[in-house]
Amino acid sequence: MIRRMTPGDIGEIKELLDICFGPSAWSEASISSQLDKADSTCCTAVADGRIIGYLAFECISGEGSIVEVAVHPDHRRKGIARELIKNAVECCEELDAVYLEVRESNIPAISLYKSLGFYEVGKRRDYYSDPKEDAVIMRLDR
Repeated sequence: MIRRMTPGDIGEIKELLDICFGPSAWSEASISSQLDKADSTCCTAVADGRIIGYLAFECISGEGSIVEVAVHPDHRRKGIARELIKNAVECCEELDAVYLEVRESNIPAISLYKSLGFYEVGKRRDYYSDPKEDAVIMRLDR
C-alpha cells in the first residue's frame, strides 16, 4: 500500500534510510523538513504494518524533482520503487518534466528510471560522498 507520509513515520523512515544509505542518510530533521515543505510530497510504501519504501518529491514551477527514494533491501525488485515514482509523478499533472540524480554506479536504479522513460541529461561531479561519486542527472518529459 502506498500512502502519504505522516510526522509519526519519521523515526521509521530514518531507520529505513540508515539501512539503505548508511552514513550519508538524511537525519530526522532533514526528513521532517522535507515533509514540512509546501511544494513537497512524501509517500511511503507499507507492507505488514512496516514502512518498506519512501519517496520525497517536489513540484516547483512546472518541474518535478525526485529528491529521495529508498526501498528496504529485503523488498527490492518487487516494483515498489516503480509504484512510488509513478504515484508521485501522477500526483502533479501540471509538470512539464521530472528530474532526479542517481549515483553513477547504481545500475539497477538507472535501469529502473530508464524503464520509466527517464533519460540522461548530464552529470554532477563529486555530488555524493561516502564514497565520493558523480551523479547522473536524469529527466522524464511529460
